[in-house]
Amino acid sequence: MALSADDEIFVAEVRDAYEALLSPANGRVRRSDALWNQFEAVVADYANGNAHERTLLEKVNELAVASEIAMDPTLRGTIEYEPDILPSGRRIDFVADRGKDLVYVEVKTVRPEAGDEEENRRLYAARTVFHPENVHYIVGGDIGGTIYANSFRARAHFLDYSLEFESRLAEARENGRGGPGILVFCGTGFQWRVDELEDFADFYHAGSHRQDDAFGPMEAHNLAKRRVTLTRIIDHFAFLKRPANLARRTEFHFPVKGPWFLGPQMGGTRQGRR
Repeated sequence: MALSADDEIFVAEVRDAYEALLSPANGRVRRSDALWNQFEAVVADYANGNAHERTLLEKVNELAVASEIAMDPTLRGTIEYEPDILPSGRRIDFVADRGKDLVYVEVKTVRPEAGDEEENRRLYAARTVFHPENVHYIVGGDIGGTIYANSFRARAHFLDYSLEFESRLAEARENGRGGPGILVFCGTGFQWRVDELEDFADFYHAGSHRQDDAFGPMEAHNLAKRRVTLTRIIDHFAFLKRPANLARRTEFHFPVKGPWFLGPQMGGTRQGRR
């Protein structure tokens, strides 16, 4: 087997975008050869039918975030990919040394794939009773149910990935040096939008859901049912938008937070909502 013509073009664009910057010869990111070798291994597996497209896209997103970090002029110290710093053997994707502290950066791709439109519309109808009274999530068009289901699943991923990163971040701080933790969520901009991450980020930092957060009551119920408590030690969230057919990102938002009017304590809202 071999890559399709479109895939060959995409892989060539990825190499052109990131190979020189992340090569060991450049020296900007330590262990960048490990990241690059992982990418090339995924390309080979994908060409042979042994890897899903999702795996390839996830690895390209790591390259894209590595590029963002490497080109940050404020980071003058070392940057390392997946350093061996946790006693448990787990890894954090990138750790940057700022001298006084470390910056811990984790990268997660959120790309839900809710397929059956009819089933998604049934789920939407069942869940509307859990929406806040002042929120009207309109499901229209031929794929409205799927859009809703993808947003719902993306929100669940935000929570689960945050809980996972909290654990590793706490271990890193206990066994090394302190410093901010940043969780970067990558998406295409189609399955979910940045304002949906804003809702989650606002809840994560404030400890309460916005009044206009469609998924707030369901998330609160889920946390209570699972008896899960967020430690809220992640300092910032970021959003990297990269359409699946492009090697480079088209948007990067940091830090992600909702623009408040009168502040959360006043039940403020913002423009551009659903």
